[in-house]
Amino acid sequence: MNAINTNKTMDWSKYTIDGWLEQFGAWCETLRMKGGDLPDGLHINQIYWLMREAGMKMPKGKSYIRCNIDDYEADQVQALLRSLMNSDNTDFITKFALICLIKNKVENKGLGMVAKETNQSKAQAAIMVSCARFYIAGHDKRLKN
Repeated sequence: MNAINTNKTMDWSKYTIDGWLEQFGAWCETLRMKGGDLPDGLHINQIYWLMREAGMKMPKGKSYIRCNIDDYEADQVQALLRSLMNSDNTDFITKFALICLIKNKVENKGLGMVAKETNQSKAQAAIMVSCARFYIAGHDKRLKN
């Protein structure tokens, strides 16, 4: 049986809010590529995974983020996101803004795609992403904007 290290502390100053969310997205993608079962509609891309393992140059079209966080850090980011989304203190509009931020940073989607998926203009999506970022910064003082 694996022992859980309860003495580990989270260094939230390591990344900005955007950095943590991007790293969490990269962690989710890495886990999924290894056969994980995180359900969010993203699909396994074996060619991409083999290219990363081989150290080959990534295609230009989409920006790929290398995962530099461990499972503990990913769990802490996930717990933060869950607490925000499941809180009774977070209203509907704020949750919608958080969804836009998650789509943009965790799922690595551009503002145009976020706007299309959430049925709003690109400018509105950008405002929502920005508002969610400031909400998280105000909610959790350990994170830097």
